[in-house]
Amino acid sequence: MGKTAVKLSTKRKAVAVESRKPVTNGKLKKAKKEEEVVEESEENEDDFASSDDESINLSSDDSDEDELDKDDDEEDELDQDEEVDEEGNGSEDGEEDEEGLADDGSKTARSKEQRAEQKKLQQERKLQRSGGVEIQQIKNIWERLRVKTGVPTEVRKKLVDQAWELCHDKVKELVFKHDASRVVQTIFKYADKEKRLAITKALKGSYVELAKSSYGKYLLVKLLHYGSSDVRDGVLSEMHGSFRKLIKHKEGAYVIEDAYRDYSTAAHKSQIISEFYGSEFAIFKDIAKDKSLEDIIKENPDKRPYLMKNLNEVITSAVNKGSIGFTIIHAAMLEYVKNIDATGSEREVFIDLITEQFAEIVHTNEGSQVACRVLSIATAKERKGLVRSLKPFASKLASDEYGYLVLIALFRSVDDTVLVSKSFTADLKENINSLIVSKTGRRAFLYLLLGLSPRYFTPTIIKKFNQLDELKAATSKKDDEVRRTELLKAFSPLFFEAISANTRTILKESLGAQFVAEALLYGIGEDDRQKALESVASAFGDSSPDADNGTHLIHEPFSTRLLRTLVQDGHWDAKEKRANVVSSPTNFKALLLTKVLEFPAEWATGDGSFVVVSLVENLESADKATLVKVLKKHKKAITAASADNKGAKLLVEHL
Repeated sequence: MGKTAVKLSTKRKAVAVESRKPVTNGKLKKAKKEEEVVEESEENEDDFASSDDESINLSSDDSDEDELDKDDDEEDELDQDEEVDEEGNGSEDGEEDEEGLADDGSKTARSKEQRAEQKKLQQERKLQRSGGVEIQQIKNIWERLRVKTGVPTEVRKKLVDQAWELCHDKVKELVFKHDASRVVQTIFKYADKEKRLAITKALKGSYVELAKSSYGKYLLVKLLHYGSSDVRDGVLSEMHGSFRKLIKHKEGAYVIEDAYRDYSTAAHKSQIISEFYGSEFAIFKDIAKDKSLEDIIKENPDKRPYLMKNLNEVITSAVNKGSIGFTIIHAAMLEYVKNIDATGSEREVFIDLITEQFAEIVHTNEGSQVACRVLSIATAKERKGLVRSLKPFASKLASDEYGYLVLIALFRSVDDTVLVSKSFTADLKENINSLIVSKTGRRAFLYLLLGLSPRYFTPTIIKKFNQLDELKAATSKKDDEVRRTELLKAFSPLFFEAISANTRTILKESLGAQFVAEALLYGIGEDDRQKALESVASAFGDSSPDADNGTHLIHEPFSTRLLRTLVQDGHWDAKEKRANVVSSPTNFKALLLTKVLEFPAEWATGDGSFVVVSLVENLESADKATLVKVLKKHKKAITAASADNKGAKLLVEHL
């Protein structure tokens, strides 16, 4: 095999040089044949490369089976190459023979004969292996069983029974073989409760070994995924004492991550994390039952250095091996950072460890809490490094389920507002249109506009940020409102520009209309705000509300609330029975009045009737008199509409 590879490498260079020269018809045939040999060699080399660079995805059943199919194909390729060497195919003598052949047809026929012979030898070798015949029979059944769609339930059940009949007494033997492990996985996936229990019993005592196996790990994840709660409990209980070792293992780390993230109860999670505290927690299962690291340290203060050292070793090892994105590592980090010495070397070492990969921890609940705490306890210099790490991911951070909390924590803790605005403005500007209509993406912006308003933030989130305020008291010098106002001045132009440029698109979305109201009421920058206000007024006054078959913006159910809020210059307070007027009124009511006066009857008798009521109640005396005068001309139509329209009914009373 080695000689063949060297020979082919040499021939590649020859073909490359030769291809630059004009060739005769006879030489052209020879060159093409040599290129075919080179291409076939390159394909074989690619197969070997893909075998070495095997990627693992434990979260997807389909991808698991595809990976194993890939492994099987690669071993088949390897078998074929070995057989070529054994038979002498591809040797120098063989090449000399090929060069002596002038007829393409004879060469093609010989090539087909060689491939047929290789395939035959490969099949014979597989059948001669231990259990080869049975495995081949099982695989033939599995090829039909593995089909995901189009297989009737009864047919699938029959196939499962046939496969089970052949392998029920050799399950443990099969699961560590790459070509047979997939069969057991598929049987477990489609089997009934009785067969699943039998497989589980057969593998009992081998779960740790399976977790470390390149092929057995997939079956272990299948047990957790398709097994009952008793099966999961049994698997995790047997693995107790090995979690610390497995999290450092190349294969086992992925199994532990899946087990922790998707299949563990709160008790299981506590048990897994507690093993990272030290060997005694791995030996005695219930020593840290229902206790956090903080509780353990309170009970045994003298053990704190030992506990923190062990936990830090696990975290450091995972980060250095590229596992910083694991949920289980984020949970371990959270326990560590909750008990860290914020003024000593522990903080410095930990922040230095995660700074370059800081963006990798913000996408989980535990990871976002770690990030928020780190931002709160970091020094000004350390925060610059953390901001730099997050800079390329500003939009992803804002739209992430948990990442937006990190962005808000950054807004609330970093005193260098110029650094923050310069770092994030460009990326956020590029994606601003999608962010402001996103439930999650707009929340960091809403914080800048309103602070931690109960209208958009739950009591739980507000409480968490209040706790962070205690942590950042020693590291952040600016007042929160001063910091927020400075950032709002920097970001408001982005909001106003987006509203002006994409008014109708944004107002078609409920969340977008809601954001527009907040931005126009609380944004900073009079000139830009005025342009945005005019764009909104124009969007509602492009045509008659009844002339475009329901596509007018006023027919959107949330448009009335938006316009009334802007007309009132604030949100309505149901308890006080009045609007909370902002300190800098928008005067939007005067802009909207000009649009309403173009089609007064349509506005007053349709979906915009409540908006007209709000105008009557909030306009200055001169503008109000003008509007009432015009409406009186359509009093008959408004009265007729009042039977079904509550807004029109209120207008009749005003008139």
